[in-house]
Amino acid sequence: MIKYLSLVTMLGILLVLSVTHSRAAWLAVIVSSVFLFSFCYEWYAKVRAWLGKGLKRVLFLFVLGVVCVGVLTGLYFLKKDSADGRLLIWKVSGQLIKEQPLFGIGFDRFRAGYMEAQAAYFRQNPGDPSIPLADDVVYAFNEGIQLLVEQGMVGFVLVLALLFVSFRIKGSREKPEIWIAKTGLISLLVFGMFSYPSHILPIKLCGVVYLAILAGYSKTLCTIPEFSKRIKWGVSGAFMVLTIGLILHTYRFYQASKEWQDALISYEKGEYRASLGQYEKAWAIFAHDGAFLCNYGKALSVAGDHTKAVTILKEAENYLNNTIIQTALGDSYQALGRYAKAEAAYQLGADMLPDRFYSKYLLVKLYHKMGEERKMSVLATYLLEKEPKVPSQAVEEIKQEMRLLLD
Repeated sequence: MIKYLSLVTMLGILLVLSVTHSRAAWLAVIVSSVFLFSFCYEWYAKVRAWLGKGLKRVLFLFVLGVVCVGVLTGLYFLKKDSADGRLLIWKVSGQLIKEQPLFGIGFDRFRAGYMEAQAAYFRQNPGDPSIPLADDVVYAFNEGIQLLVEQGMVGFVLVLALLFVSFRIKGSREKPEIWIAKTGLISLLVFGMFSYPSHILPIKLCGVVYLAILAGYSKTLCTIPEFSKRIKWGVSGAFMVLTIGLILHTYRFYQASKEWQDALISYEKGEYRASLGQYEKAWAIFAHDGAFLCNYGKALSVAGDHTKAVTILKEAENYLNNTIIQTALGDSYQALGRYAKAEAAYQLGADMLPDRFYSKYLLVKLYHKMGEERKMSVLATYLLEKEPKVPSQAVEEIKQEMRLLLD
């Protein structure tokens, strides 16, 4: 049963991988499979014995290197724009690492700090060829780089130490679980070089299980001292209270998630006032969730509650920053008559994604409202002459409005 179930599972995984076209996933599968098969069939020892120490080994390593370079080059050109987009994210992330090299910008704060850093990078490099590839970013698409950005060298070294200790645990044919756990970690490490597995809960749980298996076979296990019955009952009681509290919190989280989902549906239907009531019910649970605050603040802005919208959107910036937040802030500041702040918000949104039309379009309309005809004329002419990366009806409507304003 286990054998056939494993085969069916493996075939299912291969079918899913073929549909996703994920180069990182395929690379993780190949590298981890070679590692596991080298244990099962002793590939490493056999190849090493066959090569010896002479010219054959040098030629083999050279050919292997050429093949690896060829495969990586092929994977790069398979989806070149995607790869170049990742390179842009890594360059901008490097600037964040330079600013806070030791302790980073804070745990889970990459999404809060990255887009402003991207805006600063494009202001310094206005002719960068990767500008058309820029987008609102929440992950670094490299776990090591994101770890360095958020937790600096201190966090990075601690994780390296954990991995070093884990891979030092020796396996054998009598303990295949060790090799399986190491294979799982290798697949996550390879996948994490080009993606964000630590932010996907099922994959994260697999990583915890792999580390737990290796910890179970460690020779330096911590021993639990013998406690009295009173202490045991006390610990058991505390654990029960904690479990009940966790269940209640999970239920509240579930209810708040439903309210959030209902609010999104109401917003999409144009029922903005109804969505605000639903957002308000979920606010207590998601008060520190950047995506929720972004949705809530945008709904407040569209519904005309601009004072509260500014408060919520400014709070959202502490956990997430993107062009949606900046344009919504600009709209609310403009409605409140705070034109300087509106201009700054629109300009930041435009700098985050220089190739996009919308933030610049809002700036043109603001300049027209402020009577800044020179600024309006320069920016409107730029939008009129600019060729969009992806033509759309919205872009054509913007260009038509620019013609009317210039006339």
